[in-house]
Amino acid sequence: MHRQEFVRARIGQLQGRIRDLSLYNVQSIPHGVVAYGSRVTVEDLDEGETQIWMIVFPEEVNPTEGLISISSPIGRALMNKTVGDEIEVQTPAGKRAYQITELVTIHDRHV
Repeated sequence: MHRQEFVRARIGQLQGRIRDLSLYNVQSIPHGVVAYGSRVTVEDLDEGETQIWMIVFPEEVNPTEGLISISSPIGRALMNKTVGDEIEVQTPAGKRAYQITELVTIHDRHV
């Protein structure tokens, strides 16, 4: 009986997530700033290293492929920023500062 309750609760969660995701469409994603589907190149201002991240939904996350969630600390800090903007993010290794050096939005990729 507990298993059925768990399955029902999980189905409810998934239905809610589907409703949330259905609100997204390409027209609702802002132009010219970091948002879902953006490929963001950043320079680590402390180390001087360059990293490239793709901003995705939590279900698509794959850190080894550079796919980071819009709800992760880095993802949240990058949202609505553009080239030249600097962000500061608290990571397990301490605070990190990044500058956006290149931005390709979902609109740029689907031209």
